[in-house]
Order: sequence, then structure tokens, then C-alpha cells
Amino acid sequence: MKDNFEALFCGSADAYPTNAQFHPKSLPWHTDELIGQVRRNEIQLDHSIIDEVQHGLWNDLCSEYDAENFCNYLKTSGIPLSEDFKAFEYVWRRDEFNHYLGFRKIYSLLYDIPEEQLKSEVENRPVNFDPLQSMLEDEFKICLLIAYDEIATTKNYASEYEFYASFGPGSFLRWIKNVTRDEAYHFNNCMELIGKNFRNRIDEIPPLVDSFINWDLN
Repeated sequence: MKDNFEALFCGSADAYPTNAQFHPKSLPWHTDELIGQVRRNEIQLDHSIIDEVQHGLWNDLCSEYDAENFCNYLKTSGIPLSEDFKAFEYVWRRDEFNHYLGFRKIYSLLYDIPEEQLKSEVENRPVNFDPLQSMLEDEFKICLLIAYDEIATTKNYASEYEFYASFGPGSFLRWIKNVTRDEAYHFNNCMELIGKNFRNRIDEIPPLVDSFINWDLN
């Protein structure tokens, strides 16, 4: 996968679905414009904090990249996906890949690991979506599961503003705020898709969300 994320697409389409009736809210931007030129000696974090956050940053890095793995899973799953969903999925995949590039850059700076090495490690991790199959039976459940994940990351990233402000350069705080905004847009886009195309299944949402929470906690 090349780092030119503007060329990405998802589902079974070879390009952005121009006949979609749903237009997801999105504000394209690029990680490199904010933190691409920052050097390690500009970061003011204490070494104790850097050690403390390593596991969490690695999880964030992998989680954002896993949109790639999830899209590829959907592409081969045989699950019917509407043009509206593919329109959302296109911008979601682009945004998540951009976030991954940022977390990869940050991780590389903090732990002195070349980005190419991180790229190899992330791409070669074993990933298995089979345990989620019951939650991924159709487009409605997929939208709801993505919405559940996106609202969780929105809240998590928003809680970390103080941490990113402590890096020193203000570009890191601007970067995480952009990431948080994207995650909130993704949540809203999924819920709007559900409201538009699956209004007859709204009553399924509470028990499904309960099942997502139970799976998440076990």
C-alpha cells in the first residue's frame, strides 16, 4: 500500500461511486502538512511519559491501520454493499490511513524506530475478523459497528488533548484535533446512513450495541 491515500478505494468498486445518493461529511487534510517536518529534538516530553504511553500509541497506530485490513475483508466477504456505503467507506479509509501515517510518524520520533520498519511490522501483524462475523452479517450491522468504534475513539482522542499539547510544537495538538474531528464525522456519517437506508431497523440498535459492549469487555 502506497502512502498516497487519495488513491484509495474500498468495497468492490474501483473508484469513488459517483452514483451514490449519500454524500459523507469529510474535510480532507494530510498529516505531513502538520507534523511531517518535526524533528525529535523539538519534542519536550519527559522520557518517563514516553515510556508510559508506548503501548497505547502502538494500539492507536495499529487500530487506525486496521481500517485497511477491514476494507480488504469486506471486499472479499461477499457481503452486499450499497453505493451509499461505498461512498462513506472511501472517505473513512482515506481518513484512517491518514491518521495511521500520523501515529506512525509520532511513534517513530518518540522511540527512534524507522518508519519503514514500523510499516512492515504493522502490515505483517496477524489480523482475524472471524470472531466478529455475527456483527458483520449485513450493511446495517457494519454501519452500527463502525459507529460504535468511531464514537469510542472520538472520546478517547479528545481526552488526550493535554497530552499532545505537552509535546511542545503546537502542530501536534492541531493534528490530534483534526483526527478527533474526523472520527466524529465518521460516527455521524454512519448514523446518517442508518437513518437514511435502515430506518425500519432502528429498534435493533439498543440490543446490538449491548452485544458490542459485552464483546468489547470480554
